[in-house]
Amino acid sequence: MEKGKKSVSLTLGILLIMVLIVSDITGWVTRNVESMSKAAYRQRVDSVAFGYQLKQDFVPQHELLDTIQIHVDASGCARDQGVMQFTILDQNSALVFCTEIPISELPQFGWAEVPVHTQLSLGQVYTLVLESVGCLDNGPAVSFVDSRIAATTEQQGFHLVYADMEVQYSALQVVFGYQVPIKLYEYPVYFVFGMLLILLLADLFRYGRIQNRELREK
Repeated sequence: MEKGKKSVSLTLGILLIMVLIVSDITGWVTRNVESMSKAAYRQRVDSVAFGYQLKQDFVPQHELLDTIQIHVDASGCARDQGVMQFTILDQNSALVFCTEIPISELPQFGWAEVPVHTQLSLGQVYTLVLESVGCLDNGPAVSFVDSRIAATTEQQGFHLVYADMEVQYSALQVVFGYQVPIKLYEYPVYFVFGMLLILLLADLFRYGRIQNRELREK
């Protein structure tokens, strides 16, 4: 019995090592990394409707941009009509990503999370464009901060552009969320955890078999 248990554990351990090797090559195992605006006095753009777009240039710090969060105030606008559009353009103004969220699904006051899950190129400048479309009024307000003290690494060296006019010393209040492959030195931790889980499951399976056998013998 013990010999069989060791053999199964060894086989599963080898399979786990193979899975981890493949994961390292393909980047399948990832972790979340966030880059967030620093604490600062929050200011706001009262409207991004009626063609008044808000633009933020940024340089991604990792390749897979998973989410973007912006801080909005939709408490003073009509929420039963209209959407907020989120667009990312590359440095040649080519479309990289575009989605929209109904105004009714935005928080009244707080962080709105936008699923992006888009591969970007390191070192390239991208532009995030925000615009409310089809609103009954001015739509949600969008928060920004002083870029000199609160800009993320991605926003360094850039200013907000509102209605095609640069707003000096301003940066969108934002959280960039990335999916980053885990480091090579982290794999032993995953292996140890996986082996402990395998041994625990093997013990539970063995205990269940013993219990079933005892019940049959009664």
